[in-house]
Amino acid sequence: MSSISLRTITKSFGDAMVLDGVDLDIKDGKFVTLVGPSGCGKSTLLRILAGLEATDAGTVTIGKRDVTQTRPSLRNLAMVFQSYALYPHLSVAQNMLTPLLMRDLTKTQRLPVIGPLISRAKRKALTAQVDAVAQTLKITELLTRKPGQLSGGQRQRVALGRAMVRNPVAFLMDEPLSNLDAALRVHMRSELTELHRRLKTTFVYVTHDQAEALTMSDRMAVMMGGKILQFGRPDDIYRDPNSLAVARFVGSPAINTLSSEIDEQGTLTVLGESMGRFSGLSQQSVVVGIRPEHLTLSKTGRFGGMVKHRENLGSDVFLHLVVDGHADVVVVRATPAHAPALAAQVRFTMSSDHLLIFGADGQRLRAEHTTSKVAV
Repeated sequence: MSSISLRTITKSFGDAMVLDGVDLDIKDGKFVTLVGPSGCGKSTLLRILAGLEATDAGTVTIGKRDVTQTRPSLRNLAMVFQSYALYPHLSVAQNMLTPLLMRDLTKTQRLPVIGPLISRAKRKALTAQVDAVAQTLKITELLTRKPGQLSGGQRQRVALGRAMVRNPVAFLMDEPLSNLDAALRVHMRSELTELHRRLKTTFVYVTHDQAEALTMSDRMAVMMGGKILQFGRPDDIYRDPNSLAVARFVGSPAINTLSSEIDEQGTLTVLGESMGRFSGLSQQSVVVGIRPEHLTLSKTGRFGGMVKHRENLGSDVFLHLVVDGHADVVVVRATPAHAPALAAQVRFTMSSDHLLIFGADGQRLRAEHTTSKVAV
């Protein structure tokens, strides 16, 4: 295993800047997810790491070796594509064996007739590698089938197997689950996570689905506009985002964002109610973020609203509330047993401990709550 370092990676396609000086360090054996909306540059960054795309500026280092100008085949990285890219005319075993034949056999040893005769021992060893990987992925019974005879989940395992047989320093995955149905996607998330634990090899995984990033990775990089806005543990990014853009992107349902005010004494007013004083903040208009799970329905709550929409997810019901005199819709999590009907008038509370304050530029304003803890 080797660490991976990307330094000041810049890439443009014509006049469009796709990557703008991206820096990223990936430690040995970590599962790192690049997540962001379509067009943010995450797939381009992965392709530059793989050597499939040239960078305009910057360096790619694997271990202590600069591979910026190194051919993809010499980087010892394995790529798993969104489309799986399996050879339709070859069996599963042949699909998995082909990259080993191309890497480990000479041109003469790969010839159709004489090749198998003069490389029998080496081919036997390579076939044993394929069998071992097939057992790990539980696809031994599929080895004689062709891709057209496999389900989406089975094709995904074969694509992973073809990458695993090479014993790479890292696996690069470009939205590998996007072609699967919802139930199979959830199942494959757990399988990939378990596979990473067993292999203890670096995974670099690209997705636009922030649920995949939150549930699978050790570290996640949130990308927008060709930049990495925040890099860290998924739980830290969810609970402690550095910017409003990150806070809005990470989390489902999305975070509530409420237009608020701070007066000259540092008192924060949200939805017309005081949330106490915060040190170090000047008088200004701000945006306050609070997650739906940090709002609580209460008959004595000082905030009120009408239920405009109900999202019933089975274990939870998310209520979209219209608050009198305010344009901001507030989403509150409730249990099915206590979820009111449409058009019902409800009261709710929020705690100052869970408020995230963002300035006019969208950056986080970190301030200590100086008065007693408030739940209103």
